[in-house]
Amino acid sequence: MAYDLVIRTSGLFDGTGKKLESADIAVEGDTIAAVGNLGKNPEAKVVIDAVGKYVAPGFIDMTNHSDTRLTIFRYPTQESMVMQGVTTIVGGNCGASLAPLASPTAIQAIQKWSDLSQLNINWASVEEFLAQVEEYKIAPNFATCIGYGTLKRGITGDEIRELTKEEIGRISYLIEKSIDEGAFGLSFGLAYGHEHASSTEELIEVAEAVGRKNGVVKIHLRSEGKDLLSAMNEAIQIGRDANVSVEVSHLKAIGKKSWPLLEKALQMVKNANETGVRINYDVSPYRSTGSSLYTLVPAWAREGGFRELFARIDDPDEKKKIIGDLRTFTFHYDSLLITTAKITDIVGKTIVEIAASSGISNEEALLEIIRANDGRVTITGHTISLKNTEMALTNDYSFISSDGAGYGQEEAKSGNLVHPRSFGTFPHFIHRFVNELEKVEIERAIQKITSGPAQKLGIAKRGVIAKGNFADIVVFDPNLIRDRATYRDPFRFPAGVEWVIVNGKTLVEKGKFIGERQGRVLRKG
Repeated sequence: MAYDLVIRTSGLFDGTGKKLESADIAVEGDTIAAVGNLGKNPEAKVVIDAVGKYVAPGFIDMTNHSDTRLTIFRYPTQESMVMQGVTTIVGGNCGASLAPLASPTAIQAIQKWSDLSQLNINWASVEEFLAQVEEYKIAPNFATCIGYGTLKRGITGDEIRELTKEEIGRISYLIEKSIDEGAFGLSFGLAYGHEHASSTEELIEVAEAVGRKNGVVKIHLRSEGKDLLSAMNEAIQIGRDANVSVEVSHLKAIGKKSWPLLEKALQMVKNANETGVRINYDVSPYRSTGSSLYTLVPAWAREGGFRELFARIDDPDEKKKIIGDLRTFTFHYDSLLITTAKITDIVGKTIVEIAASSGISNEEALLEIIRANDGRVTITGHTISLKNTEMALTNDYSFISSDGAGYGQEEAKSGNLVHPRSFGTFPHFIHRFVNELEKVEIERAIQKITSGPAQKLGIAKRGVIAKGNFADIVVFDPNLIRDRATYRDPFRFPAGVEWVIVNGKTLVEKGKFIGERQGRVLRKG
């Protein structure tokens, strides 16, 4: 028979962790029709010669923010993701999602990252939102979780407090309904206002609704600093008491004083799994964080959201108190680089540089930057230990994610920067930790970005190259693959990714993006 596509290869990784094998792949429509010896001259409309290259399942970015950064609408081709070999992105992370919207105020959960005036909302439920994304059509596949911050803000508005029993019942109903409509689980952003006010008991109660639907709970920990171990203990408790599968998003220990805690946190994950708790985590392969500047402000000063924070900054006595607390922290202001801001003149400068040019202290500069930019300021900071990064990503319970968003290179014209992870995470992981440092075997590395995330989240028929699965495939040169994005010049596509196929259609051909938008909305079955 004549296939639509045949990939001739001498180096196939099927995604399950198996060693390299020599096998060809035949694709018919959107499906893998055969894997194995197809003979010398199989009939096909298109034949890709990948001999000497590696072929793997398309990469799955399980902690992605293209939805809440609104880039699925601004850049539906999601080139910075696809050019890395990413064929599926998962949104609704860190407590924020674009649905369900229990009230008009719910969408304000994403205002810390995005300008809401850019968003035209014509949906309320997850079902309606996914239908809209389907109609809009993006290049990679898209799946979503639901954000607890979005849910909670939809119920309590601007009030930051614990929920009543009645409200927990309403939210539990929305969670179950949303998973029935296709969401893969629930995410907590426990470092942020509305969710930071939630007790562990409240979180367990709502997580039980996820467990009833066999979904996953993704957790942005309450602390990634000095309280990392208690935050990890909370995540484990949620998994155990709610009987739900847990995924900790972008696990890290921020700041030198906290670095020794990570090894203990990983041991806690191992012990928990050995006693029946289903808990994993994903990690970024970079030593730098990318986060909202306002999260560095003491938690008490952030209570009540931006409105209350701005009022405190405007009050001389309150501002003095905040500055006093900031001085007790060990922030490395010389490495905190502004990447996005409303006032783009400060982009590409460190807090130290901005403070020096204004003749004020670093702490005062931090607060003035937040106030002048309506809170929407993002930063990168080299605050993570390389040793910890290696320890985390080589662990049996880890996956790799970008914690970034999909962009086009035209984003460079915005005057803002992005973290290089949005353009380079997966090639960086393979180049740096597989090829250069030899910390992870290639077949295990591929598993951490393909079948591992698919199995954890419950994404069917993706993440493994096998007959009957969907044809999401990446072909890369093992000798050339590497990221080229830097902190000062992040809008650069990686090298070595030669072909990317989504649902049987080619998106990247011989290293060039060809503009196809073949992604599908994935729904939990």
